[in-house]
Amino acid sequence: MNAAEMLPAPKTADLTPKRISGTVCVWCGKTPQVALGIRLSVIGDALSRWWPRACQPCAAREAARVHAIHLTTCARCTHRDYCPDAHALHSLASAHLVPARPRTP
Repeated sequence: MNAAEMLPAPKTADLTPKRISGTVCVWCGKTPQVALGIRLSVIGDALSRWWPRACQPCAAREAARVHAIHLTTCARCTHRDYCPDAHALHSLASAHLVPARPRTP
């Protein structure tokens, strides 16, 4: 599992069809760049699979929030022996903070 797949998605009842289909960010409606993995939810009256996506800033914000919760609840992380999930969430949360620098010849 990658860090994006650990992020919780909003309830489908509160989402527009574009957000459910993954054509726009599930949180803000902007252009998505991060796939959050397949989900199983009730959409309409049926149990359905859906593929939410997020823009990089929203994915980073949610990763930071989940990372903070994870650090207080994971048995390994509470002893400062950070687990692979914590490292993955931290990397995703930090991804938008470091702008890509153009290479100089």
